[in-house]
Amino acid sequence: MRVLEKSGSVLKAIRRIFIVYCITLFILLLFKFDFSINSIMDKINSIRWSRKAGAWNINLIPFRTISSQLRLLKSMPMVAIKNIAGNIIVFVPFGFLFPLGYETMRRLHKILTAGLIYILMIEFVQFICMLGSLDVDDIILNGTGVYGGYVLFWVLRKVWRQRKQL
Repeated sequence: MRVLEKSGSVLKAIRRIFIVYCITLFILLLFKFDFSINSIMDKINSIRWSRKAGAWNINLIPFRTISSQLRLLKSMPMVAIKNIAGNIIVFVPFGFLFPLGYETMRRLHKILTAGLIYILMIEFVQFICMLGSLDVDDIILNGTGVYGGYVLFWVLRKVWRQRKQL
């Protein structure tokens, strides 16, 4: 990892990759990988109709969505795995690339705080723009992904340091 600290061009490249990742992830999660105008308008109209009927696109009860996904494992395992694992996996690069590219962000609490702020921003934009729901379970799963990425960074950093000592 010291090699990265000495090589400014590699560090700049990692930072650019991180920024492109964050922008791409934001757009993909906001539009749920579907850029069809009709589909987006249908989603907005559906949420607008639900709100008028009193059903808001928000879940503040921890593990409500996760437990319903776990119940789906028996009947629709691929859907459940995709929803749970997908919410975790897409945030692993955040927890890995951020400390890799920014030396001042190498403490777990800094990574988790930055990740939480980014995740909350996405959730609130989805809620306000009616392009998805604000779900505490998404925050839990996404945060788990950030943590997993940080653990991966930490392990690889430790391995790198040990190899250099040989």
